[in-house]
Amino acid sequence: MTIDQILPAVASLSHVEKFQLLQIVLQQLAEEEGITSQSPSVDDFEPRLFFGVAQHSRQAVDDYLASAREGWN
Repeated sequence: MTIDQILPAVASLSHVEKFQLLQIVLQQLAEEEGITSQSPSVDDFEPRLFFGVAQHSRQAVDDYLASAREGWN
């Protein structure tokens, strides 16, 4: 399967599903590279916290991303 075949299906996903897909792909890449991480799993991430009415400050988003990257080095 090529990227050109996948893109139309990805484009039809909701924002939440796109974030879940991204995290799954990144997790698979990390496993293939032997990278271990203690970052939150796909099931722990709640993208709705970062969109819409419940929008957090940029600092809250930056703090979440920094904590999610810990252990990836």
